[in-house]
Amino acid sequence: MFETFTAAIILVVFLVPGFVWRTVEGQFVYLDRRLGWERFALELLTRSTFVYLPWTPLIYKGWKGNWIDQHPYWIAVAIIGFLLIKPTAFGFLVGVAKQKEWGASIIRRLNLKTFEQHRIPSAWDYWFSRMPRSWVIVTLKIGNKVHGYMATSSYVSSDSNERDIYISHTVHIKENGEWEFVKDTMGVYIRGEEISLIEFIH
Repeated sequence: MFETFTAAIILVVFLVPGFVWRTVEGQFVYLDRRLGWERFALELLTRSTFVYLPWTPLIYKGWKGNWIDQHPYWIAVAIIGFLLIKPTAFGFLVGVAKQKEWGASIIRRLNLKTFEQHRIPSAWDYWFSRMPRSWVIVTLKIGNKVHGYMATSSYVSSDSNERDIYISHTVHIKENGEWEFVKDTMGVYIRGEEISLIEFIH
């Protein structure tokens, strides 16, 4: 029983900070959700290590000095800091830095060249993870075309096995070529296997 409890505590201590960090970071940039368990766990452990690393000497001293029994209140505060506050802050900062491409900007300023291995596995994920609001023309495999407007309420699947798409506003092309929203439109859902081509228009 004690061994099971100890294992659970170890998992919480070394995986939760990394998970919180990755979750917050994923709100700003694309993160691959199709990782195998081994690589996913390694990512969480790596992030957690960076959370604890600057404080390692103090943590070791506290462990040896039995601070847990002597200062339970401050230990609780420290636990909240390590498990939630610091990972959230790191996830926010790293996510924003990646979104703004600050790292690439610094490398260019130093006149350095890197071999770019794109972290996003497909053009679908790359474009739709950063696509602004846009007019679209979807050509179906049967030849029909769907005109629409991808607003913030539109949705695109991130599942590689089901590339479906929801366009929040459908559009009608008038005889003079102008686009107008279909009256009372609630959008259109299109299954990925029915799509032949998607064109994006400013």
